[in-house]
Order: sequence, then structure tokens, then C-alpha cells
Amino acid sequence: MHHRIDISNMLVAVLVTVLGVAVPGLFHLLGLGAVFLPMYLPLAVGAFILSRRNALMAGAFTPLISALITGMPPWYPPIAFIMSVQLGFLCLYISFVTHSRWNRDRHLSSAGILAILVPGLLLERMMLVLLYSAVLPLFGIQAALFSAYDIIRGLPGILLLCAVVPFAVPRCIAILSRYSLRLYEDKEIKGHEIGNP
Repeated sequence: MHHRIDISNMLVAVLVTVLGVAVPGLFHLLGLGAVFLPMYLPLAVGAFILSRRNALMAGAFTPLISALITGMPPWYPPIAFIMSVQLGFLCLYISFVTHSRWNRDRHLSSAGILAILVPGLLLERMMLVLLYSAVLPLFGIQAALFSAYDIIRGLPGILLLCAVVPFAVPRCIAILSRYSLRLYEDKEIKGHEIGNP
């Protein structure tokens, strides 16, 4: 059985992807660089709103589109492809847990958002280490050193995500609900409203 395509959710996915390309550029202009994981911010927020399919596509394609337009993340070494897998996984995980059957009737409080976000970020960091270990030695790069550097460098970004995402998600949902835009398209969870008790 085919799911009905929800155009509004797809438009939100496009907006999240555009922000995922634009926000890192803004951070770089302000001299903040990649330390605060700026690409993660709109994608993590969007993943709580998007369907699983759209969350996966937004997470996977944003680093590749950014690399094509801005040159960052780099193609060589293939950080753009590695980030595509990382962010695709993170966004899919957040969307899957948020919209899962057991979670459908729960009020998504700030604590609830963190309870989904933090394990997702931990799993994403573990995936980073595994991907670096598998890919970077092929390019003559010491994976262990590069992994440790990236994990330590990303700690301010993890803290920023934990501070911003629980604040931003309910407000984004309120804006979308005000304009009667659907938050996800999966038929089996129709009627579940995130952010409402």
C-alpha cells in the first residue's frame, strides 16, 4: 500500500536542507567555524518534525549539496560522504523514535526531546569513529587521531545542540501547526500531535 505524499512535509524538508547549507556559511562569516556543528542545528530540529523518509533525505543530501555549492565539507578526504551517512543516520533515528508507535501519545517536553537527541548524538559519534576507521586509512590518514580531534572539537557543538534543539522544536511545531502544515506523513501514526499532551 502506498503512503499519501505530503507536499507540506516535503517543503519543510527542503527548507531544513536550505538552512543546513546556509547556517554553516553564517557561522563561518562570524568566525565560529565548524566547532559548533552548525549544519547539525537545522537538521536536528527538522528531524523531530519530518517523516522518516524526509528526515533521512534531508540529513543525507545536505552535506553533499553543501559540498557542491560551498566546497565544505570537503570531497577529499571524503568527509562530505562520511557526513552524509552520519547525518542521514542521526535524522532518521530522531524521526523514527519521535514518531514511533510507543511514543505517539506522549507529550514531547524539553526533557523528552533531550531523551531522544542525546542517544542519537552518542550513536552518531560512534558512527563517526567507525566510518573514519574504515575510510580514512585508505587515504593515508591516521583514523584514531582524526577521530579524537573531531570528537573533542565537536563538544561545543554538542552542548549547543542540547541547549537549542529542545527550545526550538516546540516553537517550530507551533508555527507549522498555526499554518496547518502536517508534521509527518506516515499513515499509521495519523492523528498523533507532537507537542500537545
